[in-house]
Amino acid sequence: MLNLFAVALAEEASPVQDVVNEVGDIIETAGDKAGSFLKGLPLLTTRLLMAGLTIFVGVIILRIGRLMISSIVKKRGQKDKKTAAQMNTVKSLASSIFNYIMYFIIVTVTLSIFGVNVSSILAVAGVGGIAISFGAQTLVKDIISGMFIWMEGTITAGDVVNINGLAGTVESIAIRTTEVRDYNGNLYVIPNGDIRAFTNMSRGFKRAIVDVRCPYDADQARLVAILNEEMEKAYGEVDGLMEKPEVMSILSFETDCVMVRIAAQCPVGENWRIERDLRSRVKARFDAEGIVMPHYQKPVVK
Repeated sequence: MLNLFAVALAEEASPVQDVVNEVGDIIETAGDKAGSFLKGLPLLTTRLLMAGLTIFVGVIILRIGRLMISSIVKKRGQKDKKTAAQMNTVKSLASSIFNYIMYFIIVTVTLSIFGVNVSSILAVAGVGGIAISFGAQTLVKDIISGMFIWMEGTITAGDVVNINGLAGTVESIAIRTTEVRDYNGNLYVIPNGDIRAFTNMSRGFKRAIVDVRCPYDADQARLVAILNEEMEKAYGEVDGLMEKPEVMSILSFETDCVMVRIAAQCPVGENWRIERDLRSRVKARFDAEGIVMPHYQKPVVK
């Protein structure tokens, strides 16, 4: 009887013993892991400190580099007599490239501190970059074209240009696109790779062009003399004229008039105002001389 009772008691205690054993194993495993963590804590702390120091030094180098780029671009711009827009464009490009290089170095060094195999990542990135480049040839073309535009300085912010039939003022030149705002306020974003043949109307000087419609029955020598006399007055009174406007005599024979052209050299951006002033003077002088400028009359349909 006692033996049977002992066996029954042992069978009842077996599940409890299993639980105790499992708890003991868990505690032992946790202890081992805690011991390993404590042993590795100095190494982790060191790595965190080194990573923080790397980021701190990188930020300082970034700020110093930006100041140096700004100073160098300013000195070179003054030496080469560059405009403020050209200097800002070069500074923007140089700062952008420097920032990307520094960000790459900081990330690479930080990953190396934590034992990440950077060479493998670079190899995978290289293969991925090649694959992406085949599918992003247009993007690569835009970026390369933008870099050449920056380096050559053929277009800078503030220039009045005509690109692919879109005329306006250049607001900004980014690494991939160029933004042009037309005279109505519309903003055009043009990929740099699409900029091939263009007109830059902000270099050197411009010419104010005024075409005057003159009647066939008027004395052409008298008309030219009157226009020359009026342009002589305009040269002394209209601001911005760099020379006396030239009366180019008869330009063409139209259906209802003889076309006479007036051309005047003036600073960039002043040609529209000067053209308006010259037209007003020609009209007032013709009215005073009794010369009626031909104009098209729409036929009346009865």
